[in-house]
Amino acid sequence: MLLVASPKGGVGKSSLCRNILVAAVMAGARVQGVDLDAQQTLVKWHQRRELVRKTYPETPEVPVLGMALADWRAVLREAPRFDLTVIDTPPSIEVQYGAAVALCQAAHHVLVPTGATQDDVDSVTPWMRTLTEAGVPASFVLNKANRRVKSYEAVRTKLLKAGLLCPVEIPMLEDIHVSAGKGLAVLDLSNRKTNETFDSLWAYVARVVGMKMATEAPVA
Repeated sequence: MLLVASPKGGVGKSSLCRNILVAAVMAGARVQGVDLDAQQTLVKWHQRRELVRKTYPETPEVPVLGMALADWRAVLREAPRFDLTVIDTPPSIEVQYGAAVALCQAAHHVLVPTGATQDDVDSVTPWMRTLTEAGVPASFVLNKANRRVKSYEAVRTKLLKAGLLCPVEIPMLEDIHVSAGKGLAVLDLSNRKTNETFDSLWAYVARVVGMKMATEAPVA
């Protein structure tokens, strides 16, 4: 079970969830997305995807369930039915502290998306400290990253000091937004550069949640 959780809004939690889900399906995993955000961004994406599948049934199915954070125990009951459950969470998740930490502790890993600004660092660093103190395996993932700006390295250094950092950074990619509006993910498209980014992210996620990659050769 993978939880994508950050107290900061606008850092791309939903976009990471949908792209990880599609990558997992394409790797042969049975997946479920769970949307705990009242805005239901992931659910709305799923609805658009189902419309696409009526015309293009070869588009991989990605089931998504909308639930309230207060119903987190029901999420845990459903998770064993799937190879991977990816959970999208609301901003300010720490407001419902007990439910948030309990759900995080039940996850195999928590991805904490963040932008590369001081405002983002100020928001996500205390959250990572909370996860660490609760014994939750977690890592930051830099989203909408731009290595050309002067503040990039300073922010990256601060994140490394605060916790683990996913080695795959997600740059500003137009394909992310274009695909989402159509109910698709980046890997549904055919842009080699962007596909490589999310192939790499999926390889990282599969490792941290303990899933064996379908492309791994058996050990002799």
